[in-house]
Amino acid sequence: MKQKLLLILFLTPVILAALECSQCGKRIYGRYIKTPRSVFCSKRCYRKTLPRCAGCQGACEKSVLTFMGKTFCSKECMGDVFKCAVCRQGLTSSVTMTSPTGEKMIVCRRCSRLPSCYYCVFPTDATPRADGRSICHTCRQSAVTSRQEVYRIFQEVRRDLAAMFGYDSKHKIQLHIVDAARLRKLSKSTYSPAGSRRMALMTYYKEVTERRRFSGKKERFISAETCRIYVLDSIPRTMLYDTLAHELTHDHLRHNVGNVKDLASEEGFCELAAALYNVQKGNRHLNRTKEANTDPVYGGGYRKMRNIYQKTGSLRKTMRYVR
Repeated sequence: MKQKLLLILFLTPVILAALECSQCGKRIYGRYIKTPRSVFCSKRCYRKTLPRCAGCQGACEKSVLTFMGKTFCSKECMGDVFKCAVCRQGLTSSVTMTSPTGEKMIVCRRCSRLPSCYYCVFPTDATPRADGRSICHTCRQSAVTSRQEVYRIFQEVRRDLAAMFGYDSKHKIQLHIVDAARLRKLSKSTYSPAGSRRMALMTYYKEVTERRRFSGKKERFISAETCRIYVLDSIPRTMLYDTLAHELTHDHLRHNVGNVKDLASEEGFCELAAALYNVQKGNRHLNRTKEANTDPVYGGGYRKMRNIYQKTGSLRKTMRYVR
């Protein structure tokens, strides 16, 4: 009798600790499914705890793939949701690309090897132009192709810079719209960082004449000057504003500082003026390219002049540091 009582007391804790389903909470009798942290009374309860596929909406039983914050049960389902930004085919493997302004694009590996757009540097399957430029569909949509519109924007930028910084908007500046081949030829003797994609060029020529005053003293004066800005055709609109502000600042320096020996301070100052204009025009995102530029002349010069501007609070005062 005593032995039977002991046996009952020993079995009681086992019965009290009977398994309960981690999902529905019911007591489990018979077969069950066990995971490292849970037990389930049936496949139905087990599937309820699995992540849901963003493609087929089913449970991810065999495999779990995560991509861009979404969960998938297979590469096929991932391809149904995410398409290559270039060929529009479903993605089973991908490359994430970032433009100089910080935008991201997801493309397939094949398209990642395509030529890059001249402006946004994302890959494009567009046929290259005669001058060698490949321009993606997005940049083509926003490109200014009308010569009349380019001239209108040029005058608008001149007026804006005159109002913002006191630039002279009266002297004659010749504006020439050229293709990339012509621009490359014109800029052969100028500084160009490796891999850079030039969009414009400013040239300035002057003739200095010497004459004798009534007092007998000689004086030198500019008898003739030629100011030219060459700008690339088919530039996306926001980039055109940025580019013209940069080149018009070169013109401003020629008339107020003269020839500048320190190339980094000149290019940096022009980039600073363009950056301030971008903020005014609501194109602040273009300044990310200037901030991230690793070139010592354009990028280094810009950051140096930006730091000076933050101390002086004035573009005119900052110009005193251009030598």
